[in-house]
Amino acid sequence: MSGQANGDARIAVISGAGTGIGRAVAEKLGSLGWGVAVGGRRTELLGETVDLVDAAGGTGFAHALDVTDAASVEAFFAAVETALGPVGVVINNAATARYGPLDEFSPAEIEVEVATKLLGSLYMARCGIRGMRPHARGDLLFITSLAAVQPWPFHLPYAAANAGVEQAVRSLRLELEGSGIRVTMLRCGETLGTDFATREMESGRMGDAMDVWFRRGLIRHSGAMEPGMVADAVVHAVTLPPGYQYESFAVVPTAPVGPLPTTFAEFAEQMVQVHRPD
Repeated sequence: MSGQANGDARIAVISGAGTGIGRAVAEKLGSLGWGVAVGGRRTELLGETVDLVDAAGGTGFAHALDVTDAASVEAFFAAVETALGPVGVVINNAATARYGPLDEFSPAEIEVEVATKLLGSLYMARCGIRGMRPHARGDLLFITSLAAVQPWPFHLPYAAANAGVEQAVRSLRLELEGSGIRVTMLRCGETLGTDFATREMESGRMGDAMDVWFRRGLIRHSGAMEPGMVADAVVHAVTLPPGYQYESFAVVPTAPVGPLPTTFAEFAEQMVQVHRPD
């Protein structure tokens, strides 16, 4: 990880930072001495994230944020600037998803997945750019998913929303050339410990979907990342010195050492063995 000295500390905002990847990114940026503003709907969880940021050596700030509401996003950025100063880094992390056939989704469930990922990313970027332009420097990082670029049955609204974000990133990068604002896309593979992954696993829907994914070759092994692994990649990208950037890159889990599973039963058993809590 490149890392930056505390003398080059910046102000970062992170959506969906109450749990999972967002919380892990916040803590790691805090260890660099940065000001870290975390937003989300569950303010009690945001307070826990702020405590981790402060304990790591940063300055944490929490504020309610609904990324599907443009007015809420604007209020969040205004509060951050008042509390910490000009925002230099925007981490678009907020997402939600459930697994299942499209015809079993309600319209509201489809809307919330698309609005959280796609509209939320656009609203966050819009506000971030407005604050970064006068300083001719900034980083916009968008966390997307492998589901954006390969068929992913039983995950359709989430996949479609991520594909939309990726196209927006490609266009925005060209739009911002010459502004000093870097635009990076980080595409993630299988990650456990996120809010919606935990919920879907407990509901049993993830297991049903994984059965289909394994049989169709979409997943080949039981490797999966923890949020901190993704956070390492995020921090690396936004702490590069000025003058160059990662346009887009992927972080995916490696296969556990040993024979690959040949049946879903073997795959499920490996998942239990590899990811069993200590």
